[in-house]
Amino acid sequence: MRKRIAGLAIAALAATSAALVMVHPASATGGCAATMPLGGHYVSMVIGELTVASLGRSLPEWTLEFRLRYPSEQIKNIDGVRWEQHGDQVTVRSLPGAGLPADRPVSFRYVMTDGVKHGDQRFFTLNGVPCGSVLPPAPSPSSSIPPGSASPGPSFSPSPPPDPNRPVVRITRPEEGDHFFAPATITVEATATPAPGRRITRVEFFHTDDSPDSAPFAIDTTAPYTAQWHDVPAGGYAFMAVAYDDQGASRSGENAPFVRVLTPGEERQAPYPSVVRDRLWGISPVIDSVTPLELTPLARSGAEARCVQGRGIWDGPVDAGAVARLAARGVRAVYLALNEACWLGLPYVDARYGGEPYQQEVLAYTQRLAAAGITPIVGLTWSEGRYTGPGATCRDERAVCAKPMPDAAHALDFWQSVAQLLGTGAVVYDLFTAPYPDRAIGDPAGAWACWRDGAEACSALGYPAVGMWSMYLAVRSGSFGVLLAGGLRGGNDLSRWAAYVPEDWYYNIAAGWRPAASGGCRPPVLAQAPVVVTTTCR
Repeated sequence: MRKRIAGLAIAALAATSAALVMVHPASATGGCAATMPLGGHYVSMVIGELTVASLGRSLPEWTLEFRLRYPSEQIKNIDGVRWEQHGDQVTVRSLPGAGLPADRPVSFRYVMTDGVKHGDQRFFTLNGVPCGSVLPPAPSPSSSIPPGSASPGPSFSPSPPPDPNRPVVRITRPEEGDHFFAPATITVEATATPAPGRRITRVEFFHTDDSPDSAPFAIDTTAPYTAQWHDVPAGGYAFMAVAYDDQGASRSGENAPFVRVLTPGEERQAPYPSVVRDRLWGISPVIDSVTPLELTPLARSGAEARCVQGRGIWDGPVDAGAVARLAARGVRAVYLALNEACWLGLPYVDARYGGEPYQQEVLAYTQRLAAAGITPIVGLTWSEGRYTGPGATCRDERAVCAKPMPDAAHALDFWQSVAQLLGTGAVVYDLFTAPYPDRAIGDPAGAWACWRDGAEACSALGYPAVGMWSMYLAVRSGSFGVLLAGGLRGGNDLSRWAAYVPEDWYYNIAAGWRPAASGGCRPPVLAQAPVVVTTTCR
């Protein structure tokens, strides 16, 4: 039965795609066409191309408007245009001098948040004219249009019409991505339309928990066609309907919505943070919701120091009970200060506390936090490097104290390993807890260059260092989640942050900020990115 439903679902999706292609533009001489298919999926985000075409005439200036279907869909960026979003309404405007040629599709890369439920964008209008979704063919590289000749109009290749002798059936409830809590009662509704001169005799309902070739879990003979499945356990399920008419003809449904049944309490799962311009959004990984997210974490010290001191890993309890107490206090985020030598198991770290034991302890704790609805923020806090300049807290080359910038010897290996192990979208990565290269580099531009580039720009530190750009690339090898980059002066100075921060293909970098002194919790505001406080701050 599972194979049958899967095959029917694929066929239904193919039919739906074909139907979308057959929507014709409003006017072949003055209309438009636009598409915005979902492309590559990453955790909580999707990347694709918005394509728009003006049919029959060129437009020196243009405005495209459309609606998004679900609140978890937030535009993060659209390349090459001006754009804004208010609620579900998105407005895209051309840049000066970037008009639309007649009958030639133009594409713009976009990045958008993506929740449990997502749908096709709707109601495209170009300069107020409703658009269809049939794009004119893009010219081949070898094709050329003689000067003064008319631009070619769009051509269409219609799909064969549906068989008129079979009924049409579609599930209208539940929708793709809906969620329930176990033990659930799921109501399924469907519409069924017979061919002319015939009538529907019954609609049969199936779900993916059926055994192969089993009978339907429900049959309804009168409209509206409904079914109920009771005491549904936790899991994921797809539903399919099959309609029959009085001549014995039948057809499987046009869609097969997939839903999730969650265990009680699972909705507390920590959101997947996502940067949208100057705000941080929390995208639920289990239900369709999105809310503005402000993170001021509880600082969880110990993991950066105790392991290199041979005294264990944590300085207090980190079990499920401790996490539950944090959740009961309303804690929304916990900052985990990590040590690269402990994570990598360098020779001077006790093997009981370094390497695999350390990694698994951190992994388990972040998972417990996320399951309780608490966002884990992990940051590289202690690294190697012999620094003896201004502000030095020790002269030891080992990772036993804070250094101005991470070392080139191990920091990149640390971040690649951390991102690959903790890669879930619920974890936020702070590239370096408290940079202070400005103590050794008096020129502000030089200090910021060291912050970004490392290597020769950090020569004044006295040891090979890496910058934010290299660490960004290391984390992106395993995670597309939110990264934090704290500024100079121990993370307090963000004055040139926007000018030096690495450019992120996924638009998922925020500024980390730490108060310079106790009680000075007044984080700055950046127009380009959210500012996340990375320590307990009151």
